[in-house]
Parts: sequence; structure tokens; C-alpha cells
Amino acid sequence: MLEAIGAVTTPLVLATGLAGTGRTTLLTDLAALFTRRGATVWGMRFTSDGEPVPARFGTASDPAGLSTSDQADPAGRHPLLALPGIDGSPWPWTPIRPVHGASHDPRVARRAAAAVAAPLLHGGGETVLLVDDAQWIDPDSLAVLAALVRRLAGTRIRCVCTARVPARTAAAEFPATLRALREEGLARSFRLSPWPRREVAREVAVVLQASPEPALVEQVYSVSRGVPAAVRDAIGTLRREGRAQVVDRRAYLAPGGYPADRPEAGRFVRRIRELGPTTYSVAKAVAVFSPLGSAVPRLVSKTLNLPPRDVLEALDSLRASGILHRGRRGGTWRFSIPLVATALEVSLGPLERQTLAAAAVSAVWSGAARCSADDHLTNQIANAGALVDRERALGELLTRAAAARPERFGLVLRWLAAATELAVDRPQRAMVLLLHTASCHLHGDHESSLRGARALLGDYADQLAPDATQEVQLIAVQAMYCLGEVAALHALAGAQRSWAGRDEHHVITRATATALLDRWTTARDLLAAGAELWRSGNPTSAMHGELLAALADLWGGRLDRFEASLAARARWLLRGTSRHRLDQLRSHLTALLVIGDPDRAEDLLSAEHLTPDDLPLHAQAALAALRGRPWQAVDLTRRSMAVEQHRHDPGHAGMVHATITVLVLQGRLTSARELLRLARARTCVFTHLIDIAEAQLDRALGDHARAAATLAETVRTTTGRGLVAGAELCWTELADLALERGDHAVARSALDALTELTATMPTARVVLHTSLVRATVDRDRSAARECLELARRRAQPLELAVVLERLVRHGAAEPESLTEAYELLGGLDALLARAWLRNLMRERSVAVRGRTDTVIENERLLALLAADGLTNKQLATALRASEKSIEGRLSRLFTRSGHRSRIELATAVLNGELNGRA
Repeated sequence: MLEAIGAVTTPLVLATGLAGTGRTTLLTDLAALFTRRGATVWGMRFTSDGEPVPARFGTASDPAGLSTSDQADPAGRHPLLALPGIDGSPWPWTPIRPVHGASHDPRVARRAAAAVAAPLLHGGGETVLLVDDAQWIDPDSLAVLAALVRRLAGTRIRCVCTARVPARTAAAEFPATLRALREEGLARSFRLSPWPRREVAREVAVVLQASPEPALVEQVYSVSRGVPAAVRDAIGTLRREGRAQVVDRRAYLAPGGYPADRPEAGRFVRRIRELGPTTYSVAKAVAVFSPLGSAVPRLVSKTLNLPPRDVLEALDSLRASGILHRGRRGGTWRFSIPLVATALEVSLGPLERQTLAAAAVSAVWSGAARCSADDHLTNQIANAGALVDRERALGELLTRAAAARPERFGLVLRWLAAATELAVDRPQRAMVLLLHTASCHLHGDHESSLRGARALLGDYADQLAPDATQEVQLIAVQAMYCLGEVAALHALAGAQRSWAGRDEHHVITRATATALLDRWTTARDLLAAGAELWRSGNPTSAMHGELLAALADLWGGRLDRFEASLAARARWLLRGTSRHRLDQLRSHLTALLVIGDPDRAEDLLSAEHLTPDDLPLHAQAALAALRGRPWQAVDLTRRSMAVEQHRHDPGHAGMVHATITVLVLQGRLTSARELLRLARARTCVFTHLIDIAEAQLDRALGDHARAAATLAETVRTTTGRGLVAGAELCWTELADLALERGDHAVARSALDALTELTATMPTARVVLHTSLVRATVDRDRSAARECLELARRRAQPLELAVVLERLVRHGAAEPESLTEAYELLGGLDALLARAWLRNLMRERSVAVRGRTDTVIENERLLALLAADGLTNKQLATALRASEKSIEGRLSRLFTRSGHRSRIELATAVLNGELNGRA
């Protein structure tokens, strides 16, 4: 549209659009466009009372507006600006303004137009007058404008106006005047439309500096209807509420519901305020009543105690301003931009909100109105509180909360919080508070769940059954952990602090707190010492005791109890309750993935008639990584980091380790560092898996000493806490690093540690890693065959590729095996690992097929690493080449790609212009 308007030769151009569609922005862009081609640009706008005032369209660095002619002084001011104008405002020319009689006498209008045109025609060059908010023009000024347009015909002067539609113009003649000018060939009209979804997606990406997922774009579009100003306000609201989460340059929509704070729709609310206090009050009431259809005017009149005529006038004003839409002859009412309705409703004061909500609910319950939106009605029941029938309100809130879909949980939490306040006695209040607390815990609102749990364990402990007491205590413990209240966890673990309850509660709660501190030996000992108490206590304590004991044994390197639990899952306690069955299944499935056994995890899913979609995101990501679906794994990991709040699950760290491993081998080191940073910034268990991932990143960057030190310290600290799951990963890396530097004593120690681990924890991965290290340390071909056979059975592409590469590198397998490893890594888009492997293939005289593809791949990898900000020295280290070679390759890359700097290269990589996936 910008170029189209710039090319128009008619003396008048009118651009119309809804409020917020960017009319003023269009004028600013036009000012810059005309200035670049040497035109003189003047600016003005009309106020809502028809007053003309100067306007500047541009920025401080590009002061297009009052004038951008060459006569401007160094400060950006025009010499004529010193002349006084209307109300003391500086005018460099005679403005379009009301001249008495102009609307009735064409001669008066022509004389006034001549005065306006004189300075515009003075220079003889191209001149543009930009006029904003022309919908407020009065009849006399409109007559002057029309006369001016006719006078400017055939000259290089044009007038570009913008007007909001719909709007009540001060000049009723505006449409007819414009129509006449168009018929004379003196005017062109353009319409600024709301953005389609693709433009909304582009704006979200610009504001968040990240590529948005479709759900985020759809949320912004649905509340803004594509109106540019509302789009930006919606993005700001989502950011402030923590619902627009950016992870590794990807933006995700985090779960949520009713806004807890006022949305950023200030410009629209201000526009409503400008319509007057009565109209503003009516607008706020309509925000509550709009789904009640034809009853809206009557309810507004009754609730606000306003005459019906005043209400109708206010509604007409809102409609004329494009804020409100009436359909079906008053049978439906809706705000043109949903975000505005939300902003108005949330801005209500407490008493105002409760009064309006009670009126809406009472009207529906009495049959005087019907509500077309169930969620909206339930929100109003929550807002009305005790002003409506408490018993009915409580029942409605609980029923609607129970029936709500999972994605509506933000509303559910609000409804349950309101229901808590409506309870009529202690038992009922305890019941509702328990439901609210459990729901908050389930959906990751740890602050609310901890607050509710403390209230239940303090004020309502006498109202809780033994099973409920145990659940609430565990909710509190996990919330403390996720909120970083480590001192409180230590107090619980050390028995310096406890809640009221029975002996089995204290044992299970204390053991859980200890486990969350990654002190698994102590947790196992506590469970063993108190086994008689929790096994003979309530079923919930017994279920959690059995599950935690099995996991504590597994993480400590003893498989028997975990295997027995899996085999006897038909006899799991509380299996008949869906949520307890799923909790136990997910714990076992996550454990299998953490120990690197996706085969058995998938078998368990199938046996229980579940799919991977039934797993938490972190488990889905780990499974995708192990099965060789790297892009799915990376996306699920980003999504998990953005939206999942349950970091007390070992699977979270397992996901981080698996995905960073993939990213490092792909050469996406910035993404790996970002995920590592996020993982370190949040509390989580099994941090030793994150340490291993960090060591892999250090190795890729050539810092082998730091990697070895990290791994050695990780082994020392974890085994001291009785945590050996994942130790095989540490020992294998330590052995490989030792062999690379020729330290066979350290490599032998790693093999001895793995042999000892295999004796107590013979998982498939531990056995494989032990065989691999034995083959590489002893050059044992028999161990190599055993290792390779097991790796093929496990069918994990990345694992098999690593096994093949290490066996060949350390002389335990034939070099021809590298071709298979190379192809496996190609399927994983592991560019960096393939580059390393090509070096080894050349050393072992193994041909690399596809020379052209190799050149392209090398360029992609070099661009990827250079865009990540690596220096030439770091690039040389990562690619295992000389700095001189890197300099030459970079020079050729810049020449062939046409990019002149690393910044341009980084932009190209981010936009996927180099055939890579971002």
C-alpha cells in the first residue's frame, strides 16, 4: 500500500481503517518515503472537537512532519516555525481550518483554500500535506479541503488524509464530498485492513525476536482480530503474564486462562474514555453483559441506574466508533476487538465487578436473559460471589470445573478459588480447598498449591482423611522444591520440621524431601527403617512408599525392586484410580527412558494401551532423541522448557542431556548453550546428567581438560549420594578422554568402575558401555562384537554411530564400519559429528561418497558455527582444522553466499536460507 499511495497522482488520497489499524504509522512511513525522494512534507491532524493542530510524522533522527525541506535548521526546525499559529502553536503555513461560511459559500471556501495552497505551491517541487484523523473535520474545514483539492489539480502537490471508520464525523457531508471528488477524478481511496494470520505471525516474531508456534499466533490473532495496535497489545499482555515463553529463539504459548492483571489495551480504553463518562461506564457494563444478547440494554440501564435513552445513545456512540458491534437487530452484542472487552472487564473495581456479575448471573438464572458463552457465565458466577445464591453458585462452579477441558485449566483454577470462598462450613471449605490445591499442583501453579497446602495442613488438618493428608504433604514438598525453598526441604529431610499427621506421613514426606535433594541412599534408608509404618498405614502412603523405594533402589544401582514392580504392575496399589495408575506408569516409563531403555518403555506403553502423547513432554522428547528423531526431540524439549513446571521428575534432566547431545553433534552449539543455561537456572533433580551434557559441549569446543574435570567431579559427588544411574555415561566419556591423551591408567580405572557397576546394575546401556570401554581399552575384538551386537539390537541410531566410530578410532573394529556410522549421522543431520568422522575416514583411507554434497555440507556447518559467534581459533578447534584453513574456507563462504559479515550470515542461518533447519 505504501508504494501504491506514493505513486498516486490525484491531489487527494484518503486512507481509512479501523481504530488501531496503523493509520498514523502509514503517514509516518509515507513521510519517510516522500522525504527520501526529495519532497517537502507538512503535517497536521484534527482533534476530536475539530481543532486543527500541527503534527510531526517521523522520528527524532528523521524529523519528517512539520517540514522536511532543505530549509530546516540543524535542530530539525523550519524557520517559519517561529511564527505564531492557532492557540500559539507554530504553523509554517496557513492550515486547513474552519472559516466561517465556507460550507455554505463556495467563494469563501476558495479564498481560504488559496491561502492554504500558496505556501505549498511556493517551492514548485513535490509537496505533500499529511492529515491525520480527518474523521473529526468540521463542515467548514471540509469545504476548504475540497476547494484546496480542486485548486491543486494538475500540480505536484497532494494531500494524504487518514480517517477512522466507522466514526461519527463532525461533518455529515464528508462521504458525499469524497464521492464527488472521486467522480471528478481528484481523489483515490485506500482501506487499511486488519492483518491476516501470516502478518500477525511476522509481528509476533519481530516483537519477541523468536519464531512463534502456531498456537501462540492463533491466540494473538483471536484476541486482536488482526488489528495491528491490538496485536502489539496482545503480545505485551502475554509477555507480562508469562504466557509467551521464548526458548532458543522459539516462542511458545504457555498454559493460562483468565488474565490476572489489566491487559495492555490502553489506547483503546483511552479512546472509549474520550467518548464521555457515561459511555465509558456503559462500555464496562457491556463487557460483562455482552453474551446476554438482547437483554444488554435493559441490564445496563437497570444496573447503572441510567435512563434507557442515555444507554441507547452510549451504545450508538460505541458502535459508531467501531468499538462495539450489534447483530441480529440487537439480538447479539460483541466488541470488535476481544482484547478490549477483556481490558474493560479486568479494569473494573472489586465492588463494580461483583455488582455487574451478580446482575448478569441473576438475569440468566431467573430466565430474563440467556448466555451464549458458558465460560463467561461461570466467570461471572465466580465474580459475583456471595451476592448470588451461594449454594447454587458453589455447585455450578464445581460442576463446570470438573467438566472443563484440560486446556481451560487457568479458568478452572479461578473457579475453584472462588468456590473456596463460597463454602458454608469447615468440612466443605476443606474439601473445595483440597480440590483447588490439587488442581494448582497438577497444572504447575506451585505458589498457589503451596499456599493451599499450608492452609490445609495448618487450619484444616482435622478435616483431612489420612490419604488426603499424605497427598497434601507431598504437594507441599514438591512445590517447595520447584520454588527453590531448599532450606525448608533440608528441615523436612532432617526432621527439624514436620506437619501434623500420622507416623506413615512423616516417613514418606521426609523420604520424598530427601530424594528431591538427590540424597537417594538416605531416602532408601529412611523408607527401609519406616517400612512397617507406611506399609500398614493408609493406601496412599503405601503406594508412594513402594514407588519411591523402587526408584531409590534403581537410582542407587539395584534393579530387583524396580523390576519386580514392573512385573507386578497389575497389583499396584490404587491402580483402579486413573490418576494413581497414570502417575505410577509415568514414573516407571520415565525411569526406563532415563536408564536408556526405550524398547521396554514402548513395550510398557503398548501393554497399558497408551501412546507417547500420554507422556509428559520431557519423556516424549527423550524418547524422540533416543529413537533418532532429532528435530522432534529438539522441538519437544524447547516446548517442555517453556511450559512444563514439574522439574522434580528425573526425566527433565534426562531430556536435557539427550537433546544437548543431539544439538552438539549437529553443530548447533548456541542452542545447546541456551538449553544448558535454562537448565542450570532452574531447580531440578539429577543434575549430574546436565553436567555430562556440559562436558560434551566442552569437548566439542576443544576444552578436554575442563570436560574431564567436570565428569570426574560428577562421578565423585553422585556416588557419594548413592546416585549411580547415568554413571556409565561419565565413565565412558572419561575413558575416551583418557585414551585420547594416552593416559591408560585412568582409562583402566574407568573400565574397572564400569565392570563393578555392571555387577549390580546390568541394564542394557550399562552392559553396552562396559563392553565398549573394554573393547577400546584392551582392543578386545570379542568385547567389540558383543558391544556392536547389543547396539544394533537397541536400534538407537546415535548410540550405534558413536559405538562404531569409537571402536574404529581405538583399533577395535575395521575402518569400513565408518561408512555405516557416517550414514547414520546423516539421518540425524549431525553435521559436526560427520565432519569429525570425515577426518577419521581420510586417516583410515575410507572413501567419503558424494563430493559435491560434502562441500555443501561443509559450508552449512561452517556457516552454522560462524553464525554462533565462534572465533576462527574456536572454529579450527571445533572442526579439527588449522586456523589458516578456516580463514580460507570463510573467505570462500562469504564470496559464494554474497554475505559480507557474520551478522548477515547469522541472519541467513536463522532464516533457514542455507538449507538448514533452525
